[in-house]
Amino acid sequence: MILLALYLLGLCAMAVVPLAGSRALLTGIRLPRRLRADGLLPPLIAARSAEIGRRIGALSLEAVGPLKELAVALGPEDIAAAVNEAFAAEREAILHRVAGKHLGVMWRGLPGAAKVQFEDHLARNVPRAIDKALVEIVAAIDDLIDVPAMQERYFGARPLELSRMIAVVATPCFRALAVVLPALALLPLLLPAFAPGLLPMLAGAIMGYGASRLAVDWLFLPPPAGWRFRLPRRCLTPLLPERAMITTLYADTVADESFRLDIVIDELVAGRGAIATRAIVERRVAAIFARLPGRLLLNLVVSPRAMQGMIESATSELLNLLTVAAREPALVGRCAGRLRHRVRERLDAMDELAFLTMQRNVLRSELPLLHGIVAGVFLVIGLVAALL
Repeated sequence: MILLALYLLGLCAMAVVPLAGSRALLTGIRLPRRLRADGLLPPLIAARSAEIGRRIGALSLEAVGPLKELAVALGPEDIAAAVNEAFAAEREAILHRVAGKHLGVMWRGLPGAAKVQFEDHLARNVPRAIDKALVEIVAAIDDLIDVPAMQERYFGARPLELSRMIAVVATPCFRALAVVLPALALLPLLLPAFAPGLLPMLAGAIMGYGASRLAVDWLFLPPPAGWRFRLPRRCLTPLLPERAMITTLYADTVADESFRLDIVIDELVAGRGAIATRAIVERRVAAIFARLPGRLLLNLVVSPRAMQGMIESATSELLNLLTVAAREPALVGRCAGRLRHRVRERLDAMDELAFLTMQRNVLRSELPLLHGIVAGVFLVIGLVAALL
């Protein structure tokens, strides 16, 4: 009778382990305040948010990339038009800031007609330079942006948001495991519970580990075609019925958060690729200044250092316009809409195995903890049975 009670307790533990694992992984565990001041042990996802964010970045590129196509989906022509519009509004002020800073009295003493000539030259050439610079940036985007590193920083700074996002996908899995694990453990638990000894206990732990692996494999493998008409879909895998919701979640996360226009532009202007991005824009600006009206005369009266200073200042002004334009709500919304459509299109085109494998790989380093806990429960059951 005692062994039977122990066996039933083991089955209950198999049902509790996934639910407890869900809390430890996704929402955190409440603790007495004498053990922790805030009364909450943070979820494992939050503690590993940077690493998981990097993993999500790599998986996103595999699923919805390549990166160049994502950049095209943002709409570089639309972005260029917004920057050109901002430049048109600020053109005169930008010219006075750039020239006044580096030419000083010489600029202030120029006739108004000469200044108008300079302004007209910029009005004709800067929009074309911006268009060409953005085309060049998109062509070189793989070298300018490290998406896994960008996602590592983004989600590393937002651990609780990452936990909530993954919980939407993972919670149905853990609920399903709470039913599947006890069913798979019915026979393996007999060994450590009713056959005392070290060998049965170890064999039971191995079988428990195998049962846990089998349960997780069931979650992330599409069912055979012949089974689909015999059982409800939720009896085959809990994730496929949620595919539309998961796809929407991914599309919204990529478009509205992790790959939002302002985040991408900030990465280009101030991130790993900042030097290369600036060099692209500066080359275009230098070409404009090389064709300034009266350039030969300017070379006689303006030092190369002052001319280079104007080129660098003008480059900074254009990069600042790009950064400001990337925060315009209307432009951000249009870019997000195009990107969302792209992500949904790519995820919908994935076959079931590829889709489920992508979900599994998000937590590929955390799921083995579940297998270890299940094996530990089998060892405890065997140890208690041996002591009885």
